[in-house]
Amino acid sequence: MFTPTRWRFRATGFGLTAWIAAWVHAGCPATVTLSGYQLVATYSLPSSTLSGASAVAWNWDSDTLLILPDSGAVLVMVSKTGVVLSQMAMKNFADTEGLTYMGGGTYALTEERLGRAYKFTYVAGGTLDRSTLQSIAIGPNTGTNDGSEGVSFDPRDGSWVSIKEKNPENVYRVTGSFATGASTYTDLFPTASLGVNDIADVLVLATVPAVAAGPDANNLLLLSQSSERLLKVSRTGQILGTLSLTSLATNPEGVTMDGDQRLYICSDSTSPKLYVYAPPASDLCTCPSDLDGDGTVGPGDVAYALLEFGPCPGSAADLDRNGLCDFGDVSLLLLDAGPCP
Repeated sequence: MFTPTRWRFRATGFGLTAWIAAWVHAGCPATVTLSGYQLVATYSLPSSTLSGASAVAWNWDSDTLLILPDSGAVLVMVSKTGVVLSQMAMKNFADTEGLTYMGGGTYALTEERLGRAYKFTYVAGGTLDRSTLQSIAIGPNTGTNDGSEGVSFDPRDGSWVSIKEKNPENVYRVTGSFATGASTYTDLFPTASLGVNDIADVLVLATVPAVAAGPDANNLLLLSQSSERLLKVSRTGQILGTLSLTSLATNPEGVTMDGDQRLYICSDSTSPKLYVYAPPASDLCTCPSDLDGDGTVGPGDVAYALLEFGPCPGSAADLDRNGLCDFGDVSLLLLDAGPCP
């Protein structure tokens, strides 16, 4: 049975095709059961550049990780085993804390005290100058070390979710435009019921293609550094799952998830680490060719793939993730014909 190991978006947001795909693909949903995640690897990161690692983001186009320290001095691209691939120098930044990928090589990072997100394109060996970047407000300008700590892009509609770390803690939905600089941020829910001392990072689970087709598409991950806990929550603040991080040797501050639903957590430390957590097998979508969700790959799935023919970024029928629904995908369906495992 063919199972793609890398899912890729080919646009910076989902359109109608993806919404249809998510509905049709509901028979093969991927879920996120935090209690079943297991620590499977720990990698040391270079202390010379990543001391105080504050944020990590998965690039679904290159299947790599970008890590941001709070020094505001450098961005470091690493493999999923922590091997340094390249770096980009930073200029005129002071307290960088949040990072999110938005597709097509484009990211946004946050300045905590200013409550702003800055849009940029990563260029290996280049220099990123804050004074030249488009930005939007994603929270209040606190001027203190308790402001905008994390941000995550929602590829379905181009919005963001941002968090204010503490005093008080806030979880905001952000809409706006980097091109115009206009934005609004509104509280999603009261945070007192979360029972944590701070919020260090946030991840919109819809950034993971297989999860975007399942029941956790609208949910969030919230990382608490001080409480050493990762929460799965709804957008009304209901706690849906918890993962204890008390066993980690250093402060957990940034979190992301890749297309295989593995969690990557970076530590804010002078000896920074990258921790990798693997999901339980029951969470994974093991039959992606079953487009109509009937438990069998057959004529109905082929018919759906033919209806999607042509450019189809984000579609479940784009099995080889090349941005097109074409005969290559139909061929994969035919190879998978029969009952799902």
